[in-house]
Amino acid sequence: MRRFLAAFFLAKGLGNQAEPFQSLRFSRHLLLACLLFPITVSAVLAQSSPSWSGRWDTFWRDGAAVVELQQDGRSVTGTYEPGAGRIEGQIDGQVLRGRWFEDEVSGQLIFAISDDGQSFAGRFDTGEWWNGRRSGGAAERLIAGDASPRETLQSIVAAVNDFLIGGDVDALRFARTLLEFEGGEAPANTLRHRQALLWDIIDLSTFRVYDAPPRPEADTATFTIGLDGAEASYVLRFVRGSDAGWRLVVEDAQTLSAALRRYLNALGEPNVAAARAAMARSPRGVMQRFLFGIHDWDGSGRDAVLSTLDLSMLPDHLHNAEGSLLADYLKNVLDRAGFIFLQEIPNNPNRTTPYVHYSHPLGDIVIARMPAEDEDAPDRWAFDAGTLRNLPPLYAAMQNLPMAEGVPSSQPLTQFFSLRERIRDLSPSLLNRAVVIENWQWLAILVMLAAALVLVALLGLLAPKARVEPDDAKADAPVFQGKGLVHAVRLTLCSLGLVWGFGGIGLIETPLAPLHTLVSATAVIGCTWFAILATGMIGAIFQRRAASTVGYADEIVTAMAIGIIKLALLVAGLLLLAEIVNLPYEGILAGLGVGGLALAFAARETVSNILGGILLLTDRPFRRGDLIETHGQLATIETVGIRSTRLKRLDDTVMIIPNAQLSDQVIVNWGLRARRRIDLSIGLTYDTPRDLLDRFLADLRGLILRQPRVDGQDIYIGMKDFGASAIEIECRCFFRVSNYDEQVAARSALVGDIVELAKKLGVNFAFPTRTIHIVKEES
Repeated sequence: MRRFLAAFFLAKGLGNQAEPFQSLRFSRHLLLACLLFPITVSAVLAQSSPSWSGRWDTFWRDGAAVVELQQDGRSVTGTYEPGAGRIEGQIDGQVLRGRWFEDEVSGQLIFAISDDGQSFAGRFDTGEWWNGRRSGGAAERLIAGDASPRETLQSIVAAVNDFLIGGDVDALRFARTLLEFEGGEAPANTLRHRQALLWDIIDLSTFRVYDAPPRPEADTATFTIGLDGAEASYVLRFVRGSDAGWRLVVEDAQTLSAALRRYLNALGEPNVAAARAAMARSPRGVMQRFLFGIHDWDGSGRDAVLSTLDLSMLPDHLHNAEGSLLADYLKNVLDRAGFIFLQEIPNNPNRTTPYVHYSHPLGDIVIARMPAEDEDAPDRWAFDAGTLRNLPPLYAAMQNLPMAEGVPSSQPLTQFFSLRERIRDLSPSLLNRAVVIENWQWLAILVMLAAALVLVALLGLLAPKARVEPDDAKADAPVFQGKGLVHAVRLTLCSLGLVWGFGGIGLIETPLAPLHTLVSATAVIGCTWFAILATGMIGAIFQRRAASTVGYADEIVTAMAIGIIKLALLVAGLLLLAEIVNLPYEGILAGLGVGGLALAFAARETVSNILGGILLLTDRPFRRGDLIETHGQLATIETVGIRSTRLKRLDDTVMIIPNAQLSDQVIVNWGLRARRRIDLSIGLTYDTPRDLLDRFLADLRGLILRQPRVDGQDIYIGMKDFGASAIEIECRCFFRVSNYDEQVAARSALVGDIVELAKKLGVNFAFPTRTIHIVKEES
C-alpha cells in the first residue's frame, strides 16, 4: 500500500510541472498508479495465509482425531480427542510448526495448510503422515442409544460404519463414549490401541445386531460374534453404567490381540490389511463399496458403484447412463428397506451361495458370485442382473414407504430422480400409472416429440432449393446434394435429443425401452449418414484442388482416402448398431468377413482396377496433359481415377481405359520428352547457283539458332539428295517444349521464318513439274 501511495503522490507531484505537458503527464502517472493499485493489493492478499482456527477431522496411519485449533497472531493452540491431547505451534507463512502433548508423551509436528484453507497435510516427528480437513461440525448421530446392550452395539457399529464410509471422525468420539475400558485409566495411546483392536475384531466378524441382548435383568450381558465360514469367535461383554446406560467392555490389549490372532489364523491371512483385502471380494465388500460410492458420487464414487452392479445384460454404451439410473433405484430401495449394518452382511469371499439382502414379492435384492472375465482372476461379487431388472417395479411398490430410521437424507444421483421428486412436489397424481408408464412420462414423451417436429421444421428452412455443384463440374465430377446433408443433420439432432430425453425420464427401465433403442439406432444412422456426406463434400474440395495440378498422385490418394474413410464410417456405424440392439460382435465381424470374401470375388475386376491405380500411383509413367501412345492410339491424359483413366485422342474423342488394362500395356510417353525433334525437307530449284545454295544453308543455321526454345547443340542442315524436281535440303533440329501444342507452334514459327529467308535471298522452292516433248512422226 505504501508503494501505491508513493506512486500516487509522485504522479501528482510530476503533474505540477510545465503547463504545456501538465495534463498529459498527470494522466500518464494517474494511469500508472491505477495499474499499481490492483498489483499491490494482490501482493498484500497473497501474503496473508488462511486461518487455522476451527474444527478439523484428522487422520494418521492407525488412528483419527477431531482437532480444535485457535489462532492468535502467529501462535496456534488447540486440543484433540480422543486422547485429551494438546497442540502448540507457530505459523510461518502457511506452515505450522509445533508440538503435540498427550499424557506424559510429546513430539514435534509440521502442518501445511492448503490455499483454500479447507485441508492440511502434515507429518509427525517420526516421519509418518498426519493430514486433516475442515469439519462441518458435530453431525447428528444416525443411531444413538444405550438403553440396552442391543442399542449400544447398534450405536457403536453405526458410528464406526459412518466413519468408514463417510469419514466422520466425530463418530469415533461418539463411539468412545459407549466404551468401558477394563482396568481403568491408562495412557491415551494404549487406549486407542485397544480400541483399534476391538474395531478390527468387530469389523471382521459377521453377526446380526438384532440378536444382541435386548434388556437383560442383570447389570452385565454377553454376546458372541464370529467369522463367517470359519471356526473363530469372540465374546462381547456389556456392563451397565452409573447412568443406567450400557457400555461395551474393552479388554486388555493382550486378550484382544490373542482374539485377533485367532481370527487371522482361521482366515489364513497374515494381517488385518490382507484379511480386509480378501473380504473386499465378498457380499459385504460389495455393499461397502456401493455405500461409499453413493457418499462420494461426484468424485470417484460413480465408478465404484458401477463396479458393484452386474451390467452384463446391457450394451457397453449404456453402462454409464443406465447403470447410474439403476444405482439410484437401488439406493432408494435400500434406504426404504432398512438401516444397513455392514457387520450383518457375510464377508466370506469363498461363500458359494448368493446373499439375499432383502425379499419382496416383486423381487429380491441379491448379491451373487460372478465368474471373472479373466480365467486367472478371482470371481467377483455383485448385485445380480435379476436384482437390477426388478428394481423399477420394486421401487414403485415401495416409494410410499418412508426412509428407514437412521438413514440420512441425500440428493438424487440422476436427473430422472431429481425430476421425479420435483413432479411429486408439484402434482403427486402425475406419478400414477395409467398405461405401462407413469403419467408424467407420457406427457414428457409428447413434449419431446413435439419439440423434435419443431426442430425438423426449423432445420428444413436451411435446406437449399437447388443442387450445389462445383463451378468446374464435368460429366464425372461429384455433385453435392445440400438437402441430403440437411436431412442428415435433422435426423441426427432430433434422434440425439430424443435419446437424451428418453434417458432423462427413465424410459430405459420401462416396457417402452425398445423405443429408446429405436431412437438410439436412428441417431447412429443419422450420425453415420452425416459423416459420410460431410466426408464426401470435404473430399470433393481436395479432389478439385488435386485436379488443378499436373500430377495425378494427389488425385488418386484423395480418392482412396475418401473411400477408406467412408468405409470405416460405415463399418463403425454397423458395429454401433449391433451394440445398440445387443448383437454379439463376433457374429457381425464374421458376417463382414464372409460378406467381404463374397464381395471381393464378385468385384474382383474392380479390385484389380484399384490395384492398377495404385501401380500407376507408384510408377508414375505419365502426368496430366502428357501425350502418350497406348493401345495403338495417341491421346492426352486428362484425369486418373481410382478405377480408370480418362484420355482424349487427337480427334477430340474421349477414351476411358480401366487402370488394370492400362498398367499392363506398353506406354509410350511423348510427354516425358525433355525436347522434341522437328524434321523438315526443303526443295530448291535446280537452277539455283552453288554460292546461293551455300549462303542459304548458312543463313538457315543462323535462323534456327535464333528460335526461342531451340536446342543449339543438335542442329543438322545439309543438301541431301537430287529429287525428282528439286535439290532436297535436310533440316533436323530439337526444341525444348513440353507438349504437342507447343511443338506445333514452334514448327509453324520455324517454317514461316524459312519462307521469309527464301524471299530475302531470292531462292525459289521447287515444286513438281513435268516437261512434255512433242515429236512429229514422219510418214
